[in-house]
Amino acid sequence: MTRTEDVPHYLVEHIRARVAEEAHELGVQVDVREGKVYLRGRVMSSERRRDVEEAARAAAHGHPVCNEVSVVSSREPDEGEQERLS
Repeated sequence: MTRTEDVPHYLVEHIRARVAEEAHELGVQVDVREGKVYLRGRVMSSERRRDVEEAARAAAHGHPVCNEVSVVSSREPDEGEQERLS
């Protein structure tokens, strides 16, 4: 039988693995507090954010999921911002 204090750790690792496998995101932080799953981190698009949440919900075994993952834009650097290699 699984001890109660082991469940959050197991759940965190289970969700991390599912997010990595299905959403292809390795940098998402997963935390379980008071029975609720919290997702934090940064992704490159709204679609990736949604994929992370869907993977986490599928692995959360009915626990509520709070998606606090931010979307950061990627853009080409301006000409003045480009690093010059000699």
